[in-house]
Amino acid sequence: MAKEHTAALQGMALCRTLSGPELAAIAAIVETREIAAGKELFREGDPGDGLFLVVAGEIDVIKRGPRGDRSLARLGPGEVLGEMSLITSDARSATGRATVDSRVLQLPAQPFRALLDQGSTAALKVAAVIAEILARRVATMNSLVLELADRVDPAGGKLPALKDSELAELHRAMQVWSF
Repeated sequence: MAKEHTAALQGMALCRTLSGPELAAIAAIVETREIAAGKELFREGDPGDGLFLVVAGEIDVIKRGPRGDRSLARLGPGEVLGEMSLITSDARSATGRATVDSRVLQLPAQPFRALLDQGSTAALKVAAVIAEILARRVATMNSLVLELADRVDPAGGKLPALKDSELAELHRAMQVWSF
């Protein structure tokens, strides 16, 4: 199974800096999960127990809001979600649901943290890529906050709700996010 995992990981951006032996170290701890269309990979509020790399299929990332569920992103092969739980033990911030039959590799938090504790170069390189992902998120969010702040009525009046086209543009900007 490790050979299949290694082959799947080779094309993933998360593993782009790993050497062959480092890739093998990560492949040794990942687990394959198959998710049927319509089934949840994880649910908002669940304990964060690792990240997922989409190998095949598509995962819809859904966030509960005051007006109901909203799709934040649709992630396909090569994309990563749940990476924050590899670093923190925070609960899942959204729900991941397969839109079609899908296959993911899970990088479980406990074995990954054990590699970090051992000073594994592979784990450190993966953590560095996660830091890049999170830095891009912060930069994107800063820009979005500034855009929204510019829309605030200085007189304190109520502004109209965002139009569908504006929500679509925010969604496009959010595609740099991984959940």
